Amino acid sequence: MNALRLIVHADDLGLSEPVNAGILEAHQDGLVTSSSIMANGAALDDAVRRCRATPSLDLGVHLTLTEERPLCDPATIPSLVDGDGRLHRHAVDFTRRYLSGRIALAEVAAELDAQVRRVLDTGLPVSHLDSHQHLHLLPRVWEIAAELARRYHIAAIRCPLEPLNLSMFSRPRRLSRAAQLAVLNRFAVRRRDDPMVLANHFRGFFFGGRLTASRLVGLLQGLPASGVCELMCHPGQRDSSGEYSHWGYQWEKELAALKYPLARHLLDDYGIALTSYADLVQPVPDRPSLTATA
Repeated sequence: MNALRLIVHADDLGLSEPVNAGILEAHQDGLVTSSSIMANGAALDDAVRRCRATPSLDLGVHLTLTEERPLCDPATIPSLVDGDGRLHRHAVDFTRRYLSGRIALAEVAAELDAQVRRVLDTGLPVSHLDSHQHLHLLPRVWEIAAELARRYHIAAIRCPLEPLNLSMFSRPRRLSRAAQLAVLNRFAVRRRDDPMVLANHFRGFFFGGRLTASRLVGLLQGLPASGVCELMCHPGQRDSSGEYSHWGYQWEKELAALKYPLARHLLDDYGIALTSYADLVQPVPDRPSLTATA
């Protein structure tokens, strides 16, 4: 029998109403125990309404520095936005600017603080922080996120350190994703011993947005025998708008996978207990008044 506790975490809550609906369905009828909210997502209000009606879903803040519109006035964060006032297109764009010194860290701090405050202002409980495209792993951005966590008494931060294996290099079309994972791990390995990292194993980046039922079964069969593991996923319902079709995500297939009966049976057979960040964190003092810290 395993001594493993597994957080099944759905990213991108607040991105769109179909994604919100899929995440809540994957929680109510599938394996999802935890999710994180994009404070600047177009469907934030819908996400908040659904979460208030479903208090069993653990929640974090999905810090977002790419693609969406910022919460701060674009004029006050010029290094973070393009000519249309949107955050830079992709993590690669942001990282290049970060590494070349063209990202103002004070602007990052202001935008991320606004995002955390926006979620806390809803009154929903927040147990952890993670980020869109894992940009919080950049060293100075991690420092900002950790400071926000301490300021607002948020106990946990994601560390997406996923082991590479030979099967990831077995097909040419997988090589790019494997290379991205290798780069991600170079940043993540520096954070694995941080006291705010409560999940000491991670899975889900390599198949991000493409987690089919068979891939989920394979991941579950290969989980470590003990500790706490976070499995990242991206469930959603059908979205006819196609606004995020360029991501290539298969939200509906992920939703079906997370509801796949064999997956639940495997957890029972292996003695793996589902958990969440909220289950792991110790009680914390009342958060400071947001008005007082404005």
